[in-house]
Amino acid sequence: MSILKVAQLGNPVLRIKAEPVPRDLIHTEEIQTLIDDMVETMREYNGAGLAAPQVHKSVQIIVLEVEKNPRYKDESDVPLTIIINPKIVSFSEEMEEGWEGCLSLNDLWGLVNRAVKITVTGFDRNADPIKIEAEGFFARALQHEIDHLHAKVFIDRMADLTSLSFGKEYQRYSHVYDEEEEE
Repeated sequence: MSILKVAQLGNPVLRIKAEPVPRDLIHTEEIQTLIDDMVETMREYNGAGLAAPQVHKSVQIIVLEVEKNPRYKDESDVPLTIIINPKIVSFSEEMEEGWEGCLSLNDLWGLVNRAVKITVTGFDRNADPIKIEAEGFFARALQHEIDHLHAKVFIDRMADLTSLSFGKEYQRYSHVYDEEEEE
């Protein structure tokens, strides 16, 4: 397994719609190695998720996992989840604003409004169909990673850029924005 280079905002690979992976190719060594390398890369950089375009592969694969992650210490755990050709098939009407960061926007954070609950379909790494019903932080992370497959990054979803912050400032002052929301 290898740790891959993560594309940063400005790299054209982040603004190209990713191609679906043909189901009969999911079992290939190339795809299986890419999945393993994505998981290792996500873990190395303490990401909550990673999409293939972020590691310079314009294919529809995402990986997610949060377990005692220092970047997301206040969020609930997310089991290791691998989805190929994910599609969001339903969104809740209820929305919630929450903080997001991204390995491709190194050290930037901002408030993004997302659906609280979603249902996602796709294939697992064995090419078996899967359906995931997620809510809360898991739903947010899925939406964030699936956006990468459609050439979007979290700042594209921000209604108000005034919360866009560098990591150290986010850690110091995010509570100020959270208090404003409660008023």
